[in-house]
Amino acid sequence: QVLRAMPRVKTLNSKKPPAGWDDIEDDMEEFTSRMREAVNETHEGKRKNETLWPIHRINWERSRYVYNKFYRDKEISRDLYEYCLKEKYADAALIAKWKKPGFEFLCCLAAIDKSSTNFQTTSICRVPLKQRQPGPQLPSVSAGCISCSSQEASRFGGPIWWDSDRPADLVAWAKAGCPTSAYQERAAQKGGGLKRKTEGSDEDGGQAKRAAKLAQEMDEDPGLEERSAALRASMGIE
Repeated sequence: QVLRAMPRVKTLNSKKPPAGWDDIEDDMEEFTSRMREAVNETHEGKRKNETLWPIHRINWERSRYVYNKFYRDKEISRDLYEYCLKEKYADAALIAKWKKPGFEFLCCLAAIDKSSTNFQTTSICRVPLKQRQPGPQLPSVSAGCISCSSQEASRFGGPIWWDSDRPADLVAWAKAGCPTSAYQERAAQKGGGLKRKTEGSDEDGGQAKRAAKLAQEMDEDPGLEERSAALRASMGIE
């Protein structure tokens, strides 16, 4: 998963980028820098799967950036788009899934990998929130995504991640028709672009607190993943 998320190493024999690369090069380099930081981040105090959550998120954002540049905004050529896929600046396999109905905002391939769950089902983030039981909604253990169901994720411009700003009661919000708030509108307009940090921002501190709270909730409820899988199986979720 980590190797697939990193761009190819440039050498003297590397193919020259097509026209238009200069327009997106800085953004691609920033994504690569963020990915490198996520890969090298300390694993102390985290479960193995939790260390992959930021990698899945950055891989989604970077791939969506390229996807939107080509399909939505028409700002890059097909040659440049295919170059980005070939050089692994975007996840070609993930993008291929986005083109299928119901998978438009799929968070990562791990979420639909049935071999990684005890009940051979997809991750809980694929179950629409309105079909879930009321209460706190924890992220998928494998992906770090709370929901990438099309209707719900479309309101955010992408998956609802473990550290996303979100309504306090997600199930009630979904059953109410997913009303859009101001911050969701901004996220939808951004559509998976860069998430730059500003000096003095408490973003890292806030994420750390949310991650710690999630870890505590998971520890207090060790049977959560099994019950979630059983729920998906009973619903016939593939």
